[in-house]
This record gives sequence, C-alpha cells and structure tokens, in this order.
Amino acid sequence: MRASTGSIHVLQAILDDYFPELKDIFWSTKAKGLIALLETYPFPEDVRRAGLPAVTALLETTNNRKRQAREKAKQIYQAATESVGLTTIGTADRVRLATCLEEVTRSEAGIKELERAIKELLKEIPLAAYIQSLPGIGPVSCGIFLGELGNPDYFQNPRQIIKYAGYDPKENESGLRVGRKVISKKGRWLLRKVLYFMTLGVVQHSSFFRGYYEHKKTGLHHPLKKKEALCAVVLKLIRVLFALMRDRRMFTEELNCCRQAA
Repeated sequence: MRASTGSIHVLQAILDDYFPELKDIFWSTKAKGLIALLETYPFPEDVRRAGLPAVTALLETTNNRKRQAREKAKQIYQAATESVGLTTIGTADRVRLATCLEEVTRSEAGIKELERAIKELLKEIPLAAYIQSLPGIGPVSCGIFLGELGNPDYFQNPRQIIKYAGYDPKENESGLRVGRKVISKKGRWLLRKVLYFMTLGVVQHSSFFRGYYEHKKTGLHHPLKKKEALCAVVLKLIRVLFALMRDRRMFTEELNCCRQAA
C-alpha cells in the first residue's frame, strides 16, 4: 500500500523545483531521513544556514548506522551548496511543502494502523498462516487475496481460480491473423492485481519462484519476455496457493514439494 498518490506527486514536484539533488541521495520519497530533513531543513538555503554538523546530527537520529548518516549528510550539504534548484523561496512555498509533508505522514500512519488491524483479523483465519508462509507475501496482500477469493472450498482446482482472476489465456486476434495468447482479464480485477503484486514479492524473496522466473525468461526453446515470464509465475503461484490451502500446510522452498502443486 502507498501514501496518498497526489501528495507524493506534489512532494516530488516540489523537490524537482527547489532541491532536485535529493532524489539521487535518498532511495525513496518516504525515506525517514528525507522526511526528517524536509521537516527541519527543507530547502538548500536552510541546509547551508544550519551547517553540516546540524544536518549530520539530524540524520543520525533516523539512521542507526552513524557512518552512513554522516556520509549522507555530507552529500546533502554538498548538494545544497551546488543546487540547481530555484532560489526564490517564499512563505507560500514553505506552507505548501509543510502541508504536503503532513498529508504524507498522516497517510503513512493510517496505513500502518490498517496493517495492524488486518494482522489481527488474519489471526482468526487459519488459511492466512499457510498463505503468509510464502516469502514475500505480507498480511495486506494476504487479506486482499482471501477477501477477493471468498471461500476457497468453492474451487475444485487451480484452473478455476485462474479463470476467476482473469488470468486464463485467450487468442490475440487481429483480422485474419491469430497472434500469441494473452490473458482474458475477464475476472475480478482486484484479485488479478493483488496476485500480480504477490508474484513480484515471491520472485524477490523466494529462491524457488525466482528460479522459476529466470527459467521462463531464459528457456532454451521458448524464452519469454519479462512480463510474460511474470504471468507464468502468477499461474505457478496460484497453483501453489491452491495446494497450500487444500492441504493445510506451510510452503517450503524444496522443489519436490512445489512440484506437487503444479
């Protein structure tokens, strides 16, 4: 889940105008160090006026790695002295940034509270533990998946879930030409979307799914493009999820176990 998309875009636009160098220093617009900096020394002139020691002390409060915080503070101070951003900064600009930051932090706090509530609810659903045993699948994705799927006992095989989500293939027809198959997208769009994000998670955190993804991309006979390979992983994930829910068991990275779900 993400903070308000509008507020994030506004914040990025402000940084692009007044302090564009920060996007190369911080990995995310919601990084703790960046938020702390923008709340205290939001513009290059504020950083220069505060001085390197003050900026360093501020970043050290948001980062347990003191050496990393000191290095980042040096980058910020250097960027402030050489910034190519706009130099005319008025009261309205400061109010606009402060309002945007307040919206971002409020949204993040609301999301964290929602995540805590979902975690508590999932404790009452036995199937949730089996689904979350997959590396890279958190409580929010699990909750949305179960909410969209409904009663898993209604599905007799994984192909029914694939069709229900709209991941079943159809021919890509154009006039008299029949091209490669594409997914139908006729199922529940939110279920289809959450399965896609769950797939991104397992590819990143599970050695089995990452290996399966790489195998699909580099197959000797039919190598797939990145998006096609991810769709193949989605289908594999659905089969694994079906097996975990059917057998009431936890996921294991062992290949033989996963083959039984294919």
